[in-house]
Amino acid sequence: MANKSNLPKHPYFATFLVLVAVIILCSLGVWQLQRAQQKEVRLQQIELRKSNNPLALEDVLGQQDKRDLPIRFTGKLMVNKPFLLDNRIENGQVGFHVLVPASTDLGVVLVNLGWIKSGQYRDKLPKFDLPAYSQVFYGTSAVPTVNPMVTETAAMSDNWPILLQSIDLSLISTFIDADLLPMVLQLDPEHPIGFSRNWVAVVMAPEKHYAYAVQWFALAIACVIIYIVALRKRKIRKDV
Repeated sequence: MANKSNLPKHPYFATFLVLVAVIILCSLGVWQLQRAQQKEVRLQQIELRKSNNPLALEDVLGQQDKRDLPIRFTGKLMVNKPFLLDNRIENGQVGFHVLVPASTDLGVVLVNLGWIKSGQYRDKLPKFDLPAYSQVFYGTSAVPTVNPMVTETAAMSDNWPILLQSIDLSLISTFIDADLLPMVLQLDPEHPIGFSRNWVAVVMAPEKHYAYAVQWFALAIACVIIYIVALRKRKIRKDV
């Protein structure tokens, strides 16, 4: 049986570990709350911008924040240079987003024409026909971000469409030998050309972030409770 002389006065190392764990868990909870607030602000901004009339291309390019803006311009698809964005899921099915550059008076804009189902075999990419004449495009502007965790495997090739793992505008510019404007048009679902378009501006809703925040704070509280219970048991053992 342990006695007073065998037990240190206070478990400093355990206290330190618990303190570090609680700080980390609370920080994660606060981060999730901040993410939820950011998502709420953006969703409000999207709803506000939806109520505005479509902007001309030059007006969008002049905005500091080019995301989620209604836009309308005239252009011509470069139908001989299509791209397929891999691993896009819709209604539980795997497919691609079809990306095609469109030439305009102000430069080349990458247009996301929507989702298309992948074929039975991964080595056979889907084929499609697109109109090559000049037309009016309208939809919502988006600004892609490059995920550092995604390793791009696309290489220069004469075989089109080219498969992409992420939307990297600088990389795509090298494929088409033309500079792309710093945005992507997500084609409106009502536009007569293209494929399935069910755009989601915010992948994770604010409610999810709040739920994660509650989980992190609950874990922090659980750590403190377990620590207090362990201290009480230790005190009882010392007093025996």
